[in-house]
Amino acid sequence: MSTPIVLRPEDYGTISGRDSTTALQRTFAAADKLLARDAGGGVPVATCEIQLSGSYQVSDTIMPPASGRAQGLTIRGMGKRSSEIVMTGAAPLLVNADRWMGVRFYDCSFRSTNPAASFLYSTSTGGAQDWGFTNCEWRGTWRYGIGLDGPDKSNCNSEWFFNNCHVNGSYDVAWLWSGMTPSISQQDQFLNFSLRDCKVEYDSGDALRFDKGGSINVSGGSWIIKGRRADGKTSRFFHFPAGSHHDSVQSLLVEGVRFEPRDTANLVIESNWRGQVTFLNCMDDAWAYRPPSAADDYAPHRYTNPGGVRYQGCQLAGRHRYTQTTAPSRQSIVYDQSARTVASRRSKAAFYDLQGAYASSIRITHRDDRDGIT
Repeated sequence: MSTPIVLRPEDYGTISGRDSTTALQRTFAAADKLLARDAGGGVPVATCEIQLSGSYQVSDTIMPPASGRAQGLTIRGMGKRSSEIVMTGAAPLLVNADRWMGVRFYDCSFRSTNPAASFLYSTSTGGAQDWGFTNCEWRGTWRYGIGLDGPDKSNCNSEWFFNNCHVNGSYDVAWLWSGMTPSISQQDQFLNFSLRDCKVEYDSGDALRFDKGGSINVSGGSWIIKGRRADGKTSRFFHFPAGSHHDSVQSLLVEGVRFEPRDTANLVIESNWRGQVTFLNCMDDAWAYRPPSAADDYAPHRYTNPGGVRYQGCQLAGRHRYTQTTAPSRQSIVYDQSARTVASRRSKAAFYDLQGAYASSIRITHRDDRDGIT
């Protein structure tokens, strides 16, 4: 078995304390050329690994677009903040233009000092997919973190996972923004995103924004919005804006997460999906210690024309807002063995904020409710 080739930015001209853009560009360009034939398929595989051993300041894209497809690239650091790339320019740090699949990042951080910057712009017509991050961190100020885009007749930019990662900093749009061009119907097929035991504790912006569809699974971790946007607008953990969607692509499952929106300008979820949204054994009781009058109208969970919504074994604060502007169809909203943390919210009238022309038709069921709501 051949020994993998190790690429280090230091071998391509990095100098401590100076801009390392050219050195990082040369490093990624070298990786682009170190490919071998995949015996089991037609996409060449990487024969190298990029290793980051310190802090690198860059001012432009270090992974620029390249022709052809490739897979299996690994970028490995020494640990969060021990290995860090600092972006000072306004461009995306990485651009994946329908090229790289099966990319893995381990033990490194990414920080932006430019609010116009983004971490990754990925556009696909079938090539870009299957990226994974383990023990990685984003911090600083960004326009967005990861942006997933692509023309019509594209159904990739799928199969993403994040393990034990830390989302810090602030985002004008979102840390993960999928379906950047919602007029393209095919972007509904950007699917299968998993976040496991992540620390999503950031200052402002949306954590996950899906303008088109997605199948999202979140398990464990701490989710906190620490501040509020400077412009006073809403920050959200989950933001699913209004738009057209296929029935099969609107799915969110969240399990075992404690949410702290911390400010009434911030929300746990704002969803216009008509698919299935499920919270299992979650809590959002950061407001429980405040007097009820401190946030009488605060509704951290908001749905418009929902299809399936389920809360099971959850501890809930604030109110839940359901806005129904059309006659409900195939709708089921269920609270199963859940509880309201604030005593004044332990009734239907106090807990629900029902709005819209069809508010009286919203279908809500309680099962084994810990507060006795039936």
